[in-house]
Amino acid sequence: MTVFTDYARYYNLLYKDKDYAGETDFVLGILRKHGQAASVLDLGCGTGRHAVEMARRGIEATGVDMSETMLVMGKEALDALAPTEFSVPLPDLRRGDARTARLGGTFDAVVSLFHVMSYQNTEEDALSVMKTAKTHLKPGGLFLFDFWYGPGVLTEPPTERHKVMEDGDTLVCRHAKPIHRINDNIVDVHYTIELTNKTTGAKSELRELHAMRYWFMPELHYLVRQAGFTLVAEGGWLNDHAPDSETWNAWMAASRL
Repeated sequence: MTVFTDYARYYNLLYKDKDYAGETDFVLGILRKHGQAASVLDLGCGTGRHAVEMARRGIEATGVDMSETMLVMGKEALDALAPTEFSVPLPDLRRGDARTARLGGTFDAVVSLFHVMSYQNTEEDALSVMKTAKTHLKPGGLFLFDFWYGPGVLTEPPTERHKVMEDGDTLVCRHAKPIHRINDNIVDVHYTIELTNKTTGAKSELRELHAMRYWFMPELHYLVRQAGFTLVAEGGWLNDHAPDSETWNAWMAASRL
């Protein structure tokens, strides 16, 4: 089943507790430590919430995502903001595939966050995303991405999880059932989402499959070199310590040669 179709309509509700502001501060800290970040391209931007946080911090942000539903939601959220509160234009959200998008411009930095790289199930797809990033970077610009980290996934294998979130209209209950394809380094996450209209009590259900690739440092190091980058830094998510067997999420930053 196609990823982020009906599911996308409830994305912001399911992740309303995600610390986008804190994550953006962390990412910008790395980018500024190793280069410039006055303009940033977000590959796989979803509804644009990282891009909005960048704009709040004076960064000119552009987002690309292949989900039309996500982009519509993001643009609706942008329309509700007051541009006068920002020192830069509101983010420009565009439709495109992170593997093939070509915008015709360059940026100080490119990011790909919230495990977009783990949605790339093959080395070829991951390399294509890296080449997209390189194409849109100024010389010496940085590409930062996060991903599921293999040693952590193998040490603490994924388990079934249940999450409940709600707003004034809808109660959303999401059940995630992982199927581990260990020989492919992929976890198939089967989502079942039960929706309850809080006014009428009407219930509905939708299902999606998200195939998530976990990566190991040596293979990413190789792909980074193949794409024309040099490794700058890496660590566990939201810290700069070397990832270990208890790290599920990691990040990597590379500079365009």
